[in-house]
Amino acid sequence: MESPLEDLELVHALQIAPRATWTQLGDVLGRHPSTLAARWDRMSAEGRAWITGHLGSVGNPGCVTFVSVECRPGHRAEVIERLCAVPEIATVEESARSWDVRLTVLTRTWQRFTRDVLPLVRADPAILRTQVTVASRLYAMGNNWRLDVLSPAQQRRAAALTPLHVRPPGATPPHLTELMAMLSRDGRVSAAQVAATTGTHPTTAARHIRQVLETGLVAVRCELAQEFSGHPVACQWYVRVSPAQLDAALSFLRAHRTLRLCASTTGDTNLTFFLWLRSPAEIADVEAGLQAAAPTAQVIESDVGVRTHKRMGWYLREDSTATGRVVPVPGGE
Repeated sequence: MESPLEDLELVHALQIAPRATWTQLGDVLGRHPSTLAARWDRMSAEGRAWITGHLGSVGNPGCVTFVSVECRPGHRAEVIERLCAVPEIATVEESARSWDVRLTVLTRTWQRFTRDVLPLVRADPAILRTQVTVASRLYAMGNNWRLDVLSPAQQRRAAALTPLHVRPPGATPPHLTELMAMLSRDGRVSAAQVAATTGTHPTTAARHIRQVLETGLVAVRCELAQEFSGHPVACQWYVRVSPAQLDAALSFLRAHRTLRLCASTTGDTNLTFFLWLRSPAEIADVEAGLQAAAPTAQVIESDVGVRTHKRMGWYLREDSTATGRVVPVPGGE
């Protein structure tokens, strides 16, 4: 199933400029701002698309950890329910291979993961065993993936709406927990809404929003329900590649617009990546292309996802649409 072209054009523009105004996006897409706003309201009400903020990772000192989980027979559903309720467990995916569930955990520090999150997972009586893989360096996450429906000129105009102003972290802004919670539920939340919740002036709230976005403390992304993306198959690979050919492997992977994760890892493998695909047949094409780009690359494990129950804090239905229930990932220590 795939969304109408007009919906995909709007999503693509919001992937590039998730906090642009409807007037700005109307100039890019050649549509009236009120038409775009109404289209977005319909898509988000149906759970087919949403904009969320989450703990920033690329280029940041935060800790991203992948945990594979094996459940006791007949207990997978209850384990998934409990794991989804843990704020630091950002994503919960049901697996098709030997591991029942795969988790993506976001914490500000490694100590937070080892002290609070991992013991909680391992203490679950319905979990038989776990395997932990640490991301030592992130090259891409879900906020980097793009549809391919806008023209190059439209993409350039959309990119100009969000000029890159990267600055060092500096002091943590006040009301960070409340701000992150609001951005998690609505990545387009206004400064006036933040000010009303935090008791600050709208100008101050706007400054705090800019600070967390420009320092990378928070990343904002536009999400699309996978079954409406035209790429219904999700696959994650764990591979081993020689350091001399890592750049070649990364160049090949970055050429895929539906790359949703790419990271150097610890353990038996040193690279993992996650792609949305049009069909299972593309799995072999990806592996052949990777082998051609980096001949030393060895696929140690590939895993097709069965269902995503939670993605970056958002609970999802079986058809991949958002329920509207959100468990924000905490941003503090």
